[in-house]
Amino acid sequence: MKLVPHRHFHMPGSLQKHTLVYTIVFGLVLTAFFDLSRIAALGIILYLIMDIAIHWGVLRHLKESVSANPIILVIAILLDAIVLLGFIWVKATSDPFVLMIAGVVMAIILLGEWMFLAKRGTSYDSEHSHHAH
Repeated sequence: MKLVPHRHFHMPGSLQKHTLVYTIVFGLVLTAFFDLSRIAALGIILYLIMDIAIHWGVLRHLKESVSANPIILVIAILLDAIVLLGFIWVKATSDPFVLMIAGVVMAIILLGEWMFLAKRGTSYDSEHSHHAH
């Protein structure tokens, strides 16, 4: 849980309760500015990219330690990529604004994670250096 970037803003409770509040606020903001089809489209795009990234991370860094079958991971990545590309094609012709918003959201997430991990330095690595990878 030390890798979850958050601020408690002086709220009582655990990290789980804080992230629930953040999720609700994020959902309310999305509802205020987008219709349901655009929210769903953003969710699909972000989920598929996250799924590909997780599969890629397991394939590159964890396949031995979790006994993952590389063929299954590659097939999952390819199937996700096919669905993502098809969905992007449809949205590019019908609602390119969703793609722009998804790009902005992904850039903000990447920048935020990069800043969070850069701020933490190598403290996480030194705490977990005893694990064999």
